Amino acid sequence: MQRFHFYSPKSIEEALTYLSDKGDRCKMIAGGTDLIPALRTESLHPEFVLDLLEIEQMRGIREIDHTIWIGPTTTFTEIVESDLLSRHFPLLVQAAASVGGPQIRNRGTVGGNIANASPAADVLPAILALDGELELQSKTYGKRRLPLDEAIASPYRTNFRPDEILTGIVIKKLEEGTKCGFEKLGRRNAMARARMNLSVVLQMDREERVKELRIVPGAVMPMARRVKSAEGRLLGQKPEASLIEITIEALSKEMVQVAGVRWSTGYKVPVLKNMTRRLLRELIETD
Repeated sequence: MQRFHFYSPKSIEEALTYLSDKGDRCKMIAGGTDLIPALRTESLHPEFVLDLLEIEQMRGIREIDHTIWIGPTTTFTEIVESDLLSRHFPLLVQAAASVGGPQIRNRGTVGGNIANASPAADVLPAILALDGELELQSKTYGKRRLPLDEAIASPYRTNFRPDEILTGIVIKKLEEGTKCGFEKLGRRNAMARARMNLSVVLQMDREERVKELRIVPGAVMPMARRVKSAEGRLLGQKPEASLIEITIEALSKEMVQVAGVRWSTGYKVPVLKNMTRRLLRELIETD
């Protein structure tokens, strides 16, 4: 293991001061499920490591008016066990439950999953489908809100400023009657890194037409993103089987256009189609 200075502040203010002082020589650690392996393989060589786990302000799940606030050091296990999230965002609970095995879920954090910006993340696409926003704080610039869909710059890179810390995730409650679901394909049932996952949010109007649709596949493109070209095929329409198939074709077409043709494309296209068809039908048919 490398040698570095390790600092555990007790408040956000302390952490911001430390990060501002150390700059890009410093790496932050929350659960450590991504950083610790990188330190062991020496793919990262920080002089300083800023531990965020001791900051009580950055943990927990709270209902605030019409939103749910999630602290970035909240673990996947805490998300899975949250009655509040189960009631409002079952999609997010399903995604968190799919992460690794019990040890990873007990240690890994939602903030780390977002900040790492891995193309294979499970929770990040779910929050993206839920239109989540990030609370960021900096000693220099203060506080700001950044929609998650604007926060990911490229694989493993965010649009956070160098001295910013992710201090919260905010998700608006879904309108009554909105349905959501998550599905994942991994190499095996436990400790599985996603080969692909799918998050869907669906709302129908009184005439049984699609009022709102958000489709976010994960681990099939360089970055998780809503596929609006596919969503638009169903918006304002009754979800008949033929339109569902057109939507699925648009989704797979955009995946290939963005990711290119690879050795895995031959199996990913039909599997993604089947996942999307199954999840859409399940949400449409659920009362």
